[in-house]
Amino acid sequence: MAEWDPVLYWYARAVGRMQQRPATDPTSWVFQGCIHGIPPTVTQTHEAFSQCPHGGWFFLPWHRGYLWYFERIIRAAIKEIAAEEHITPDPSTTWALPYWDYALDAPSATPPSTFTTRALPAAFRSPKMPDRPGGTTLTVDNPLCLRDDLEPTTEAEFWAAPHRAKDKNTARQVLPYVDLNPFRAMSETIFAATKSRTPVQPTFGSEVSYTVMPHFQPGFGELENVPHNQVHGGVGGWMGRVEGSARDPIFWLHHANLDRLWSGWLDKGNQNPDHTSWLDHAFIFFDGNGQEERPTSKAVMDDARDYAYESLTDGSGTRPVILPPVQAPRAGERVLAASVANPRQPLDVRAATTVSLEPSGVEGAMRSLAARDEPQTNLILTVHDVYTEIPPGTPFHVFLNGPGGDLDPEGPYFVGWISFFGMAGAGGHDASYDVTEQVQRLKDQGLMPDGPLTVSIVPSIPQPATNIPQPSFESVSLTSI
Repeated sequence: MAEWDPVLYWYARAVGRMQQRPATDPTSWVFQGCIHGIPPTVTQTHEAFSQCPHGGWFFLPWHRGYLWYFERIIRAAIKEIAAEEHITPDPSTTWALPYWDYALDAPSATPPSTFTTRALPAAFRSPKMPDRPGGTTLTVDNPLCLRDDLEPTTEAEFWAAPHRAKDKNTARQVLPYVDLNPFRAMSETIFAATKSRTPVQPTFGSEVSYTVMPHFQPGFGELENVPHNQVHGGVGGWMGRVEGSARDPIFWLHHANLDRLWSGWLDKGNQNPDHTSWLDHAFIFFDGNGQEERPTSKAVMDDARDYAYESLTDGSGTRPVILPPVQAPRAGERVLAASVANPRQPLDVRAATTVSLEPSGVEGAMRSLAARDEPQTNLILTVHDVYTEIPPGTPFHVFLNGPGGDLDPEGPYFVGWISFFGMAGAGGHDASYDVTEQVQRLKDQGLMPDGPLTVSIVPSIPQPATNIPQPSFESVSLTSI
């Protein structure tokens, strides 16, 4: 789209109209945002508030319903504005919610000079917008743009005003492609699996939660992990917190893209759950007139037949390129960096934080794994009690035994991500990774020497902020199960 395509112009106008409505109005910006999560700045309560499920199998159908009803509220607002301003034909009759295809520009031999898809769309970065459809002079305040010049140091400062992480309103990429690539998710063939499996089986749509709709638990499917959590954390600010994310207008385009990827996944022949506890579960939403409705997952699926996406394959992911393994260390040569972990270890938002694991108990587990005499043995790497008061504006990459600073997220030492979406301000959480196959490959290639292991945790995008509360963790362990 052009920067101020009519679709984006009318979206901005409708968002501005919703922001003018009282918070008690179900079609207001504040009320709709609270359906997802309630910032501490909002004191009112409602049965529909804080519904959003994360880490369970209602993640996708609930957010699809949320989008479907929100789109109707936007259309009603556009219709209202057009009638007041005598604009014909009525733009609301053809308006549809667009999506942000941030993974469209895959890496290539000649990188693009500007990251047109991995940066926030231009209409969301400009403080001003045109005063009329088709206008080119930016003269009025733009409701799609949030501040990115704040560096809050306390919860009170963080919630004082909607904002994004520092310097996000630029043409630079929000995140590198590795944090947005949905290839893993689109390669899964199972929508949801039970948590009783050890380790938990990777799935597309998060784990089975039966009739429970968890507001937040770390049972993410591949799509919810990447790109969902990473984009929330990469944009940062209110977008990086469950309680405030729906108050950033880019939230809705982000989730429209996730819904598109879901449609693309189904188009490949995959199947949604057919369990009655998934199909018959009801949600609470409001139509364009503010009337309450309680559609089930099945009803949301039926409603979705009314629309189609421009493409189900563009930006749907590319197979990661695993770099050739580095040379194994020569006998007696140590290339592992080590640092002593304190009772609570800060995470550097600008560079790698590296800790060493003493080999006690680890060598035996690795020998058993290498000998393949315990086929049920799995190695689980856990970063314990990860915490931050304020989202740092970037996800982190986790590496196991990357020698000589080899911290390439597309290389053999990359383990996974730490995202603070839903975790910031909510107490510490554990980030766990099944590294069984990875350790086996490294052992087979001679890249897992005896002795101390190192774990490096690296910010995906080093942060410019200087005084934000620093993320931290308690310890790291490698255990066999």
